[in-house]
Amino acid sequence: MNGSWKALCRESGLRYEGDAIRVECGEERYQHVHVDDSAPGVIRLWSRVAVRGLLRTDQVEIEAWLINRYRELVGLKVAERGTVIGEAWVPMAEVGPDEWALYVRTVARTCDRLEYLWTGVDRE
Repeated sequence: MNGSWKALCRESGLRYEGDAIRVECGEERYQHVHVDDSAPGVIRLWSRVAVRGLLRTDQVEIEAWLINRYRELVGLKVAERGTVIGEAWVPMAEVGPDEWALYVRTVARTCDRLEYLWTGVDRE
């Protein structure tokens, strides 16, 4: 499966560099979605929302938990050193380019929107 995600990117018109896909999220806004294909049969897509020092809220864990209650595709979590990330796990059996692009763009747009709401800036 290593590299199959790159073929899906090419087929769906997504640009990647290394292990990240750059997704446009509006005028002069973009988000990098990182690809972890180390687990068999599944790919983890993730993107950084913000580092703790830039957050306008001190209750990010509670807000992330509340958002996770209503989201089905992208989950939020607080990773190392307080960095908030959004992630989705894609089972790769029979995934086509359209479905792949939906996963990638949903992760990117979710993280981009929350980044702006929680920090007021576009960092990635």
